[in-house]
Amino acid sequence: MLLLLVLLSCAEDDPKGPEEALCATDVLEPSTRQRHIEWEGQERWYELHIPPAAADNEPLPLVFNLHPLVLGGDTLFRDIWRHESGMADLGDVEGFVTVQPDGTGLPAAWNGGDACCGDASADDVDDVGMIRALVDLVAAETCIDRDRIYATGMSNGGYLSHRLGCEASDLIAAIGPVVGSFSEELTCDLERPVPAIQITGTEDSLDTRTESIERWANLNGCVGAPEETYQKGTATCLTWSDCEGDAEVTHCVVDGGGHCWFSDIDPQASLGCDPIDDLVSHQQVWDFVSRFSL
Repeated sequence: MLLLLVLLSCAEDDPKGPEEALCATDVLEPSTRQRHIEWEGQERWYELHIPPAAADNEPLPLVFNLHPLVLGGDTLFRDIWRHESGMADLGDVEGFVTVQPDGTGLPAAWNGGDACCGDASADDVDDVGMIRALVDLVAAETCIDRDRIYATGMSNGGYLSHRLGCEASDLIAAIGPVVGSFSEELTCDLERPVPAIQITGTEDSLDTRTESIERWANLNGCVGAPEETYQKGTATCLTWSDCEGDAEVTHCVVDGGGHCWFSDIDPQASLGCDPIDDLVSHQQVWDFVSRFSL
């Protein structure tokens, strides 16, 4: 009788139960691995970066880090994007899994809608479906928290981040596109408000980001004027905080900034940008998205 009471007490202390508290024991060790998935008749490669925190065998957030046009398609480009975006290294510090998949075609591109970019849009590649399939694949190999899956990316990768928020609001908890637009052709039937942060440079010749972030404010039912939530040197962030479902929408602008992944990481040679420390894109995005879950 006493043993039964002790077991009942333990069950009450752990409402998730022992099977939900921890993940399976046969998960991958902390590492960076090149993997692939068969999708729509193609072999799609991705890099899976598992942080040291995975050794604790508890569910970790997952960040999709979506490359800009060109910086995908082989191991060298994945290495460059991993280094210059800084997201996987940040995952080691903050404790989240990073998935860095490749787009399709030459150069490697994502179907973010409209004419951007490469062959992916023209071929109507189902990149949203591929991302959904990747979640299931990664979940079978490492311990992820399905309520805390996020998408970020630069330029064409930013386009797909917007599309994932628009068409996969049941999967993606929050998005953080950097210098990537929200395709006007996409129509969204959101299952829930989607918190969004957009980072923009004022000298970006492809700038339509103001319209993109205002669209998210409208979709999320935000009211009132945005308020300043960050300011350092050339960088300023404005946030709509009065939105449906406790969502927020933030627009960060770098005065004089171009079409860049703004960062203090040196070098940024492949992206054609100089390092800055006024705003660090990967840290800014993580600090925002990590506050939200499904």
